[in-house]
Amino acid sequence: MASALAGIANATATFEVAGTGVVTDPETGNVSPVADTVAVTLYLKAGRAAGTALPGVDTLDTIYDGYAVDPTALDPRIAVGTTGSLSFAGEDAAPCEVLALRLPYGATGTIGGALASVLGQSIQLRALAQS
Repeated sequence: MASALAGIANATATFEVAGTGVVTDPETGNVSPVADTVAVTLYLKAGRAAGTALPGVDTLDTIYDGYAVDPTALDPRIAVGTTGSLSFAGEDAAPCEVLALRLPYGATGTIGGALASVLGQSIQLRALAQS
């Protein structure tokens, strides 16, 4: 079933998640997990912004709240702390991190299940931009 927010989707997030198996670097012998790329179309609302003043680097963290539109259920490998890139409202992609993945009252039960089936899975992201 399509999300009711599909017509007003305004963001795309791309996450790199663990795949199946491992890869060995032929030169160094280092073993690393295979990575898969997962793209998600989202409807997000830009929320609060907080800046961090560091010597030589000024950053601005923006918190986005919204719903996964396509697919409406996020890949189970996307969890709190997963990092990726976020393109919001046609802007250049910025690094992002998943802060939360569900509504405060969950994705099951009467209210949570109804909202998840109509709107999509709830997500909260933090995007970092340098100024």
